[in-house]
Amino acid sequence: MVNPEMMERTEEFRTLLNLSTYPVGVKLFERASEALTAKGARVLRATAPCHMAALARYYRRDGVTVATAQGMRCLWGLACLGLIATPERLARGDLNLPFTRDEAAARALQANILMLGDKGHLFNALLVAPLDLMPVEPDAIVAYMTPGQALKVLLGFEHGEGRALKGTTLTGQCTVCSAIARVMRGEALVIDIPCAGDRTWGLVPDQELVVVLSPGTFDDLLAGMRATDAFASHPFRPFLDWPVIFPPEMEPRPSELE
Repeated sequence: MVNPEMMERTEEFRTLLNLSTYPVGVKLFERASEALTAKGARVLRATAPCHMAALARYYRRDGVTVATAQGMRCLWGLACLGLIATPERLARGDLNLPFTRDEAAARALQANILMLGDKGHLFNALLVAPLDLMPVEPDAIVAYMTPGQALKVLLGFEHGEGRALKGTTLTGQCTVCSAIARVMRGEALVIDIPCAGDRTWGLVPDQELVVVLSPGTFDDLLAGMRATDAFASHPFRPFLDWPVIFPPEMEPRPSELE
C-alpha cells in the first residue's frame, strides 16, 4: 500500500529541488515471489536497473516494475545488487578492458567497485518505483539531478550535524547500482557521476548526477534542506544589488530624458 506520508515527503523533496522527474525507490527481495506479487508492479523480462529507474522517473504510473535475475541483461547490475554472485570474468575485470590500458588496470578498476555479489548470491528480485508510489519500504532512494540541485542536497545533509560527505570513490562504472550497494552497506548518502550504461539505457542526460541516499536519512535531509532554503533555495539566486552599467552609446543621453 502506498504510504501517504511518503507521498508528501516526496513532493516536498521534488519542490525544494525543482526536480523535473521523480525520485525513485529501490527494494531488493530475497524471495522473488514477494516482489512478483507487489501491488501494481509490472514484471519486466529484458531490462536493467538503470532502465527500470528511467521508467519510474519518466512514466510514474507505469513505472512500478519488478525483475528477477533472469530478467536482467546487465551483468554489472546483477552482481552489484547481489542478484548473482560476482562471476569470475567480472571480478578479474574483463568488462573493464574497453576502458583501461591492460588487464592489470582492468582488475584494479574492478577492485574499486563495490559489489554486493562479492559476498555471494543475496537477492532474487528487484523492485523499482517512483518513490511516492512505492508499495513497500525502499532499501535506497535514487534521484537524478543537476550539480546545483546536488549542492542543495549536500547542504541539507550537512545542516543537522555538520557532517561532510567522505570516502567517495568515483569510477564511472555501473554507477547507480554500485551507489545503491554502498547505501545498503551503510553509507547515508552517495553522489556520483552516472556511467555510460546509465546514459545509454537509462537515458540520463549529460548535465545530471545521481544521488542515492538511505531512507533512514531522508527525513533529516528534508529538514536540512528546508532549514537552509532561506539562504540557499534552488535555483540559486544571483546577487543583483549593484548599479547597472551599459556601454555609453547604449545609455540614454540627458537630452533624451527631458
